[in-house]
Amino acid sequence: MSSLPSLINSLTDNAAPGTGIVKLVDIAKNALHLQSNRQIPDALITYLKDQQQSQFGSYPDHKDIAPSSVFTAVFFLLMLGHLFIFTKNKTRGHWFPLSLGFAAYCLIRLLGFALRIAWAKNILRLHTGIASEVLLVLPTVFLASLNLVLAQRLFTWRHPVGGNQKYFQIAMMTIYLLVVAVVVMTIVAGVVPYLYFLSQSHYNMCRNVVKVTSVLICFYSLLAILLVMCAFLIPPSSRDKKTTVFQPFWITSFAPTYYIPQGAAEEGRYLFVQRHGDLAKHSERTILRGGDLYSMADESSQLNQYEAQEEAKYSIKHNSSILLVALTSACVFIGAIFRCVLLFLDTTYATQGWLAKPVVMYMLWGFLEAVVNLLYLVGRVDLRFYRPDKIPNKFITATNSSSVHPSSEDKPRTHSAPSEA
Repeated sequence: MSSLPSLINSLTDNAAPGTGIVKLVDIAKNALHLQSNRQIPDALITYLKDQQQSQFGSYPDHKDIAPSSVFTAVFFLLMLGHLFIFTKNKTRGHWFPLSLGFAAYCLIRLLGFALRIAWAKNILRLHTGIASEVLLVLPTVFLASLNLVLAQRLFTWRHPVGGNQKYFQIAMMTIYLLVVAVVVMTIVAGVVPYLYFLSQSHYNMCRNVVKVTSVLICFYSLLAILLVMCAFLIPPSSRDKKTTVFQPFWITSFAPTYYIPQGAAEEGRYLFVQRHGDLAKHSERTILRGGDLYSMADESSQLNQYEAQEEAKYSIKHNSSILLVALTSACVFIGAIFRCVLLFLDTTYATQGWLAKPVVMYMLWGFLEAVVNLLYLVGRVDLRFYRPDKIPNKFITATNSSSVHPSSEDKPRTHSAPSEA
């Protein structure tokens, strides 16, 4: 064993310890004339493993097969739950594509755990391991992005005009694009040391890039909470209070088993245009107001009565929606901060502490994020954060030309009870 460091240094041209593990394994196999990874001496495998930088969740062994299998199954079921809600809504004319986003997140998470099972069976399946690491880190950023979209809709709920302004939407889109760049930097800087031999300075540079991006991911995880706080700290403008708002007033409950009646969204759009005429062209779309946030000067009195009646029956409010965004963002932030702290410790597998233990990763990226998805499903984000589609101008023109002036007898169709799943 005492000659291993010198031998490896000579084979790698004095590359930094812990780099180029993929190439080093191939060199070892060729030098020992081996045909199977399993034949590489355990002493060499242990030495190379000890040199690797510690990772959140550590490097798996046979003990990781059971928990990884459990969470693979859990996130598969959660993915089916999101897909079921999306499909059920779509058949009733309720289009909420974010449900597909949550399903995609679950798919990536379960693939990360599934690949970890294969890696745990043979630690030298390095390409499988690298893919697993990438697919386990990526969903954290994806989930934070989905939460930020929900927070953006809460902001627009409070500020219908400001939230729909192009400058605000451009600012949010810029943030999402910057995050994509951060993710790419994280993946490249994290993967390169495994694939290539690097000098100590280049290895340090890669590790520093990953540290910086981990800090940015932590801040990004909190953006949703900050945006919701801004929604309440910044008072609505006079334009916000006077603008015509197109909201999904046909949603009468946030109950877990509630689905809107067939065609309710289409009927609501027609009724809104019929009530407001050409003003509908300049309406601002928001999620359901959930009560008298402020008085809408142009809102139809009959729609107000409808909303007040349904609110009294089903207590539609957004306090729980705000709490949902805050709680799930906090859960994502906890996982991000633990990984960030571990990266700044600069430990290797041989010297890593409890932060790198697999159980910590399973609790934060497995159990805690599974709870987050259950909250999404039970809390019905597809109803709470549903924003109606933009009304085409041709639809407004056609409706106005074919409709008589609304009389006091024209009333939206009400529904006596929430539909069951």
